[in-house]
Amino acid sequence: MATIKTALLGFSAETAAALPGALGKEGAGFAVEAVCETDPARLAEAGRLLPKAALHKNTSDFFSKSGGLDLAVITVPAEKRTALALRALENRLHAACATPLCASTTEFEALREASAKYERTVFPLQPWERSAAWLAVDKALTNELLGEVDYAEVQLLSDGPAPLGGITAERGWRAFALLLALVRRPPCALEARLSPPPEGEDRRDAAAALHVHFGGADGFVRLAAGRHAPLTRLAVHGDKGRLELDGRTLRLDIKGLTPETVQLRQNLTAGLEHPEWLAAELEDLRKEISGETARGGGLRNSRYCAKLLRNVYYSASVRSAAVPL
Repeated sequence: MATIKTALLGFSAETAAALPGALGKEGAGFAVEAVCETDPARLAEAGRLLPKAALHKNTSDFFSKSGGLDLAVITVPAEKRTALALRALENRLHAACATPLCASTTEFEALREASAKYERTVFPLQPWERSAAWLAVDKALTNELLGEVDYAEVQLLSDGPAPLGGITAERGWRAFALLLALVRRPPCALEARLSPPPEGEDRRDAAAALHVHFGGADGFVRLAAGRHAPLTRLAVHGDKGRLELDGRTLRLDIKGLTPETVQLRQNLTAGLEHPEWLAAELEDLRKEISGETARGGGLRNSRYCAKLLRNVYYSASVRSAAVPL
């Protein structure tokens, strides 16, 4: 298996916690050969943790010397990811990005077209899908234990302040990815209320209440910063039962069976801090890059996530009107 020569574009504290270890795991097939980070302190930390990697203080310096590399793993702030992924693809690098991958279907299509044109993979990193908590939820849905799903809910609460770009921009993609995976059908309309409401391009919402219509099913998303404690909560109901994941507590109530409550070892977090989740995600990326699986498989519901994310702001700007999708 040929080693995939990798560059890290962005080296935040969250990235440093697990990503180098997951990429450097024996047999993973990756080798980190370069790091690009604009923060001098973070770049120095990258040099300490990855002494063999070339260090670049800006993207212009990196791309002028990126020949011979295969992959860019992009974890820069969300508003910079699409442009940087496009530039990586144009430089014949595969691009793996933390989510949100992009903020509109226009940006998504630009990435997909560049991926096809340059014959390179674009891959959103969604390591929460590798957690035991999500795998338990996914198994119940795949085995149709709940019957036909008609209701789903995702709550992502943070105990930190609202990010500069707003809670929806930071957490919305993951919430929509989870909701789509719970309902398993295309969305057809969206209503959104943001607090405070957006003013033009100024988006600093600290809370969001979103209603996604699926045609026969309703999905709800609650996002909020500044809560007393962080929380990830999922609920999904069908005509044969219901399931709830509340932090580490999984509850199953299935028709004809005794209700069950299971305490899990870990919460369903975003996952960038878990090297074992990242390692499993990176294995699927490796298979796409090597041609073992079809290019684009990792995108899954990405177009819907981008479309929903873009239309949150439109709905909020027209008094939370339902926006057809």
